[in-house]
Amino acid sequence: MFRIRYNTTEIRPDLLITLRTNVRGWGNDIPGDYVNDGWQFDLSEVEFGAGVNFKFVLDKTYWMSGDDIFLLPQTNGIYEFVDAQVEFPPMQELRVENCYVQQLFFPPNLDETAFYDVIVVGSGVGGGILADELSDRNLNVLVLEAGSYLFPTHVGNLPRQHQIGQFDKHVWGLWDQFQIRSHENAAGSQYMGAQGFNLGGRSIFWGGLIPRMATYELEPWPQAIKWYLEDGGYTLAEDLMNRSPMPPSPYHQRIKRESRNQFPELQNLDAPMAVQYNNGNLGTIPVGLFSTADLLMESRLTDDPQGNHNLTVNLNHAVTNLVVQGDRVTGVTAYDLIANKERTFRANHVVLCAGTIESAKIALLSQLNDASGKTGVGLTDHPIFFTHFVVPQESPFFSDMDSCKLLFQHREANTVAGAHPYNIILELGADFNQGRYVDDDLLARHREMRGRNMLCEIVFLLDAPLEEGNTLVQNGPSAVKPLVQMQPSPVSGAVWNEMNDIKNRMLGWLQALPLPGNNLDLNQAGLGGVAHEVGTLRLGEDPANSVVNTDLKFHAYENLYACDLSIFPTSPAANPTLTLAALAIRLADHLRGVTP
Repeated sequence: MFRIRYNTTEIRPDLLITLRTNVRGWGNDIPGDYVNDGWQFDLSEVEFGAGVNFKFVLDKTYWMSGDDIFLLPQTNGIYEFVDAQVEFPPMQELRVENCYVQQLFFPPNLDETAFYDVIVVGSGVGGGILADELSDRNLNVLVLEAGSYLFPTHVGNLPRQHQIGQFDKHVWGLWDQFQIRSHENAAGSQYMGAQGFNLGGRSIFWGGLIPRMATYELEPWPQAIKWYLEDGGYTLAEDLMNRSPMPPSPYHQRIKRESRNQFPELQNLDAPMAVQYNNGNLGTIPVGLFSTADLLMESRLTDDPQGNHNLTVNLNHAVTNLVVQGDRVTGVTAYDLIANKERTFRANHVVLCAGTIESAKIALLSQLNDASGKTGVGLTDHPIFFTHFVVPQESPFFSDMDSCKLLFQHREANTVAGAHPYNIILELGADFNQGRYVDDDLLARHREMRGRNMLCEIVFLLDAPLEEGNTLVQNGPSAVKPLVQMQPSPVSGAVWNEMNDIKNRMLGWLQALPLPGNNLDLNQAGLGGVAHEVGTLRLGEDPANSVVNTDLKFHAYENLYACDLSIFPTSPAANPTLTLAALAIRLADHLRGVTP
């Protein structure tokens, strides 16, 4: 007998270290025990005495980096390794957890004979809002979410991760730690996006900006959708998402007033945010930034028909296939990641809300009929350009503790076809807009280290048609990641010059300076970096050119729908969340009307 030990206090249960070897085959895990701050493997020199190549593996997924380790073991030999010798790649696979809070508040229903009115796949903005609205309408709803319980609320409502003295979009600052890349990039693909596998999906990491689409952005959309959004749909979504009623500060009002004089060609608006700062005179605690984790957890905690009576949430259930008979979906097959078992659930209606990547993957795995051939085609993220800067103390627009966030749109964008296809966000005092500092010492240190400059940014977000050459392909079963080919949408030289000119005028007006080590150039954001990718299950009236119809129903199926960013037929300049929320409310009304 000989022993291999990996001494580590960083990787302890419930993480798992196993051993894989050339002797037993590289696909077979050899278990060990965690003893005295180390993973311990007792092996037979009879089996391995001729020499063994091995690697440590984290959670049966992440192979130790570097070359194989070779041992020619001796009887009673002890071979020890430490963290400095063992390195693993970052964890980017779906994490499976089943904490006490999850067990207490989100008990699953594993009864496969149960029959639901609607099964909703995914709990993000589309799925979370839809499930809550349907249960409020007295429909029996099952949510299947691949991820675990992570946070009960938006990360902006939690203590923040601050980068002291730096430009810091800490309202979604934990995204890098919890994002999961569930795709592979094809050669040359520039997609940098990731998914949020957890209760609430990416709704617990977003920035809270909820602009409406302008008339020119809605022009390519079906008329029924346009009429709904403009005739009340947007208002319903804004009410649901707690659009802030707070009056802007005197500083904000001043910037807004003076920017009108400086940029008469631009219409400026208070940037609409999905955050409620107060509840009038009720004396209640502010609700903070909107997320569907809040929405679903409040319902689950409330014993009432408007709460949990009609709502079941099965976490850790990754949907792998839709069971189809003719033009109906008769079952949804999901892999229970806790029990390591497939289960099939049934309902009158099924709605894919797993996101632009995952919903298309499920559709492709299920080999759904699609006369258009557009499933997985058109994956698009609109171009986004930005610059970060400081407003120094010498500027008349400097303020040490104020902030301002404005949305600009060109006044001629709705009247001249194809002209000025962008929204502009000007954010002054970005570290205090949606900032949260619990510890006054951290705030004081941050103000000291930023040199008493205002940290600011300008962002241009462009409207774009779907890029037909961008694709998502599923080669193999569910365990295989889909292959993404994604290139940026083109931006004309005229539009680029126009944006650059506006940027330079704004910076000159504000007397802006670059951040240390940076310049004031416009930088292009990475594709998918802010989770605006759309288009893999596009909606439309013509089955020959779209996957779902204007009711968000798959053309080829009478009871299958989609409700996430995959259905967008364009990538609008406006951040897409408000539009998706409005469409989820509309779909809830439709499903209530067609459910017996």
